[in-house]
Amino acid sequence: MAVIPAEATASQRAMNRAWRALGDGRVALLVGLGIFVVLTVVYPLFQVIWRSFVVDGAFSFENYARVFLTPRNLVAVWNSLWVSVIATALSVVIGTLTAFLVVRTDVPWKAPLSLLLVLPFAIPPLFAAMGWVQLAGPVGLFAQGWREVFGPGPVPWNIYSAPGIVFVLAITNYPFVFLTVAGALQRVDPSLEEAARTAGVGTMRIMRDITLPLVRPAIYGGGLLAFVSSIDNFGIPAVLGMRAQFYVLTTRIYEALTIPNMPLATAMSVLLVGVALIAMVGFRRMEGGRSQYAVIGGKSTTPNLIRLGRARPWVVAGLVAVILVIVILPLFALVLTSFLRFWGAPLTWEFLSLRHYEAVLGTAGARRGIVNSLFLAGAAATILIFVTAMISYLNLKARMRGAGTLDAIGLVPFALPGSVIGVAMILAWSNPPVGPVLYGTIWILLVAYIMRYMAFGLQTTRATLAQIHDSLEEAAMASGASRMRTVRDVTLPLLRPGMVAGWILIFISAFNELTVSVLIWTSGAETIGVWIFLMQDSGHTGRAAALAVLTLPVILVLYLLMRWFARAEERRQARAA
Repeated sequence: MAVIPAEATASQRAMNRAWRALGDGRVALLVGLGIFVVLTVVYPLFQVIWRSFVVDGAFSFENYARVFLTPRNLVAVWNSLWVSVIATALSVVIGTLTAFLVVRTDVPWKAPLSLLLVLPFAIPPLFAAMGWVQLAGPVGLFAQGWREVFGPGPVPWNIYSAPGIVFVLAITNYPFVFLTVAGALQRVDPSLEEAARTAGVGTMRIMRDITLPLVRPAIYGGGLLAFVSSIDNFGIPAVLGMRAQFYVLTTRIYEALTIPNMPLATAMSVLLVGVALIAMVGFRRMEGGRSQYAVIGGKSTTPNLIRLGRARPWVVAGLVAVILVIVILPLFALVLTSFLRFWGAPLTWEFLSLRHYEAVLGTAGARRGIVNSLFLAGAAATILIFVTAMISYLNLKARMRGAGTLDAIGLVPFALPGSVIGVAMILAWSNPPVGPVLYGTIWILLVAYIMRYMAFGLQTTRATLAQIHDSLEEAAMASGASRMRTVRDVTLPLLRPGMVAGWILIFISAFNELTVSVLIWTSGAETIGVWIFLMQDSGHTGRAAALAVLTLPVILVLYLLMRWFARAEERRQARAA
């Protein structure tokens, strides 16, 4: 009997798998998904990088020379760096300290405190900037109170300044650190701390020498997210900085596009990408190797709580004060301003009115912005959640060659600042070599949202699919079910909770998006974020506040629904364990 070489047997098995995949349509599906990813991610990014090196049809570094040889551009680069670094440091301090107090001490009302502390995550940065202008601006609530006490005159602070931008960025982005550190603290193995406590080591030294090193990767991870979010932000520097002629890269790109100066905007966009990538590499190097943190398990544990004793009321009061100042007061100022006849009016009944709401709802453009945002957010979320679910399935379950590459490419936009995506859309779809011209239509916004939030869908669907054991599909197909029926009756029902949570996350993010939209909107294709920014920028503060207040209930309800799904999934995993 002839002996078949092992290499030939393996090759034959691979060929058989390929023919089966071709027969059930998986290859065609993979090709279609590949074309989708190329058109929405690869092609626009290629345009940004290539066009930044092209001047009059020839390869050149002239665009970058203009960036570095123009003092205003160098100042914007420097401003972006130092503002983002200081804002990130403050975010890390606030997020780490609040996470430790909520998770590792015996403070009461842990669930409500956690919900309120991460609420800024759901509030658009533009709304936060507007709230602080109306709270701490020249005629804001704080300024009125100051003048009531100390008499007329200037107040000793200025929200329209670099410190104002740093402060609002920090309190907007600290939830990234809070969420990552709180999750790590819940998974730390308590036996190490118990062993140290048994050996007579004090609580403070245990926290310094054991707990803090174990959660350091989470702190760096949250800090990276806060830094990228800070350097990517447009709404806060635009509202608080442009009035004071304080520019960062995102606002300089916006200014370059309004001139317009597309080569300069393109070069600064690539420079912004470089800064973000350097930050990612730096944070990863600071994080170090993963093996030294292997004592953090995958499941939540019951950590040892530190008894605060007599300090407990003061700690609770401090947390409540933080929530009051960071979360409640800016929202209160936003709502109150929407009812005042004019910004800075005395806080008396005769100056309260619904005129701003009537003006907003009576403006055809504002109504169109609401409809456009609902359509774009819903369409982007629906398209992405199905596309990313298929990519994740082909990658994790079907294990098709090439699916992992699509997954990796789809994650790239997550690290890209929104301004870069906006410039990429203009370059890619203003005069494409093939296909329709999307610039000047609402469809370019949809493609931009798909590119920007593809990573959100990939992360949520991949995480859910990874928890579905392969034996479930294998048992169904062993019983005679086709792959299509197995996916429909077994995989899809288990994947549905993750898909719903991902859909809500994408919808919320796209619904209040500003950084990309403000660069590529055109008349008839305005969004809520663009309308609010334009109203605020043109001095219609009351109308901008009224439109922001009208959108807040939608955002908050969806955010609470997303958290409910997350809690339900945690309970399901706990029962399964």
